[in-house]
Amino acid sequence: MKLKRLLLMAILLCPVVSAMADSITLKDGKVLTGEIINNGSEGALIEYFVTPTIKDQKLVSKDDIEKISTTPPDESAFQALGGLSTPQTVLETSFYDLVIDKKIPEFLNRFPYSRHILELREKLASLEAERTRIRNGDRRIDGVWIEAAKIEADPYQSGAKIKYAEMKEQMRADDPVSALQSYELIEKKYPGSEVMPDAVDSALTEMDLLQVRINAAKANFDVVDKRLQKALEHAPADQAKEMKDSLEKDGALAKKAMAAATADGSKFFPVFQNNKDALDALQTLVATEKARLLQLQKTTMREGIAAAKKAILLVKEENSKDALVQLTLSQKLWPANVENAGLVAEVDRLAKTQASAAEAAKKGQQSASKAPSKP
Repeated sequence: MKLKRLLLMAILLCPVVSAMADSITLKDGKVLTGEIINNGSEGALIEYFVTPTIKDQKLVSKDDIEKISTTPPDESAFQALGGLSTPQTVLETSFYDLVIDKKIPEFLNRFPYSRHILELREKLASLEAERTRIRNGDRRIDGVWIEAAKIEADPYQSGAKIKYAEMKEQMRADDPVSALQSYELIEKKYPGSEVMPDAVDSALTEMDLLQVRINAAKANFDVVDKRLQKALEHAPADQAKEMKDSLEKDGALAKKAMAAATADGSKFFPVFQNNKDALDALQTLVATEKARLLQLQKTTMREGIAAAKKAILLVKEENSKDALVQLTLSQKLWPANVENAGLVAEVDRLAKTQASAAEAAKKGQQSASKAPSKP
């Protein structure tokens, strides 16, 4: 649910600078681009972006205007739709729900004669087909669709890829706590998965980001705490009691929030700016977990994965001898690799099949050599 909220916020908060397509060309050659709010006898009032995030309004005198260019309402509305392209990673339907059920229908109702009608109807059909895929169990990860049948056929590796994709979405949303909680689930449920090396690297990156926020919160806390202590010293007794009661209440709320965040077994919880105990606890957790993951990062996981992949290819080529060499190497480099167990069975099966075939061929040759020759 948290990932769904983050995705919706990202879509809703997308900049709409491109929708501001009106322009005023001044006689000195300067061009103001934005949205013309009013064009009256005194001049034209335009709202434009001073910076990518800051807007301002300006009344431009008629005497200073060389030319005014306005964009039809449907063109501005079409540009305001923003990107309708499917995100690289889609794990649930929130993107489709917003575009299919709200954005496009509203445009079609407002501008039934727009030149973009056919384009949007085709886009709508395409997105509806993709939403159906998601509802049926398919997932899109890093631009690649993974069918439900493949996910069901290999739930371990597929489940790990999906959870890591969710972790990366949380990283892009600048949410290190949620990303680290996702990592915890990967390590707990899919410790031998192919995504583990990348997940460990990502978790360490997020810990560094979380550490920066803890440091900022602690520095700010010290400043605020000193001011608070000074205020308590000079406050009347009744006001001082109210302030202390409020602090105790804040502390209780922080503990409650920590308990809720870790109720599913997660170690990580949000940065509580006004609670020193919570900040200290999170600081200790980050230091301990970072030291542990730095050790885990030294594990030759990627090399083990590479060896296992070579072994799989060699099994397909029916090269049992070299497949066994690569399997042995994989087991040595990364014993936890989930592929090793399946490879042991495959290599053993292939070796026995080839041994049986060799034995049968040998017996055939012996029988042939003993057979009496024809006169």
